[in-house]
Amino acid sequence: MSDGIQTNIDAIARYARQLPYYQQEADKFGTLIDTADVSNEAWGVIGIFAKQGYTDRLAELRSLLSDLKDGVDGLTTKLDTASQMYQGNEDAGKITFGKYQAEIDAVGE
Repeated sequence: MSDGIQTNIDAIARYARQLPYYQQEADKFGTLIDTADVSNEAWGVIGIFAKQGYTDRLAELRSLLSDLKDGVDGLTTKLDTASQMYQGNEDAGKITFGKYQAEIDAVGE
């Protein structure tokens, strides 16, 4: 493309492929939250008054993890789309004749 701003398309695509790791970690953390949600009997007579606050915090944490997973999913999609668009712009500025390749005026110049 031009000598102006250069985009590392491979880095964008590589980062997008790494993002599902965070969704997997959120799933693991969600399993730990489920384990931490103990029964009423475990709280005893005195602790039952504190259980509702504890249960509410666990629900907030589950909601935050869900938001995190949704955000990662959206970011992955957007990064994939961006890398494809950048690659499309790069490819639009090249022409291939057999084994030879030449750059032509890039899109938008």
